[in-house]
Amino acid sequence: MLDLNEFLTFSVIAEEKSFSRAAEKLGMSKALASKHVADLEHSLGVKLLHRTTRKIGLTTAGALFYERCRQLVAHAEDARHEIEKYRSTPGGLIRVSSAMAFGRRHLVPAITRFLERYPEVSIDLDLSQQFPDLVTAGADVVIRQADEPLLVSLVARRLAPVRWTACASPAYLARHPAPRVPAELAGHNCLVYFVNSKGEWSFTSEDGVHTVRPKGNFKANSADAVLHAALGNLGIGVVPTFAAGDALRSGQLVRVLPQYRLPERALYAAYLPNPTMAHSTRLFVTFLGDYFGADPYWDRDLAA
Repeated sequence: MLDLNEFLTFSVIAEEKSFSRAAEKLGMSKALASKHVADLEHSLGVKLLHRTTRKIGLTTAGALFYERCRQLVAHAEDARHEIEKYRSTPGGLIRVSSAMAFGRRHLVPAITRFLERYPEVSIDLDLSQQFPDLVTAGADVVIRQADEPLLVSLVARRLAPVRWTACASPAYLARHPAPRVPAELAGHNCLVYFVNSKGEWSFTSEDGVHTVRPKGNFKANSADAVLHAALGNLGIGVVPTFAAGDALRSGQLVRVLPQYRLPERALYAAYLPNPTMAHSTRLFVTFLGDYFGADPYWDRDLAA
């Protein structure tokens, strides 16, 4: 008789392209993961994986079998979600993916409150700048900011506005007088957060849109990195207020060009359309929408 645990192990190894990462994800030893695949190949009588010292690849038979395994795992997840409807209290595992800066600062506290309310639920949180493929990455919910949902095949609930601000430290501005108009940023060291950026900063005022191409000696793919560079007196950065809010309120940072507005984005919870989506997952997304809301706490007491 085939062991369905071996099917799952093989599926995760095929997705991760690594025995070590798959074993860690499954909470087992690398040796046991290797044994599962060896036993499965022996039972099927075919080779499923090409193995070298550097990489793992699927054989032709392995690629065909992986597609079947992926469907089997998906059906098993659907069955689990269906059964969860009969639980008296929410429970089960929710796998969540979020960008690092927002996840550390705001999502972890929200998850803490959620789990205090629903202790039978477990959450696995993955912090990464890369938007995962929900079909293959094993995430149930992805929390990301965007101008609009990234994929039309996803269901996306708007959780909160994401507002941006140009800011610098008082020490930097003491050495380099603050720009009065966006064009004067050309004379400043600009700190660039390049994730989801076209390499431009667009400022809006009553007289229209002013677009500049910031230049400086520091770029990063993390809002926290740009924030800390600004706090270190390095230059002027454009960062989301969910990262800069505390520093602005304390006076560690000062708004630059406050009479101009930067484009607003939105924070979304995205997930695959699934009629059997677990009750606990729906509850979690609803909780986040209420927790953050149209007037998120990180923007309170900040000047408009």
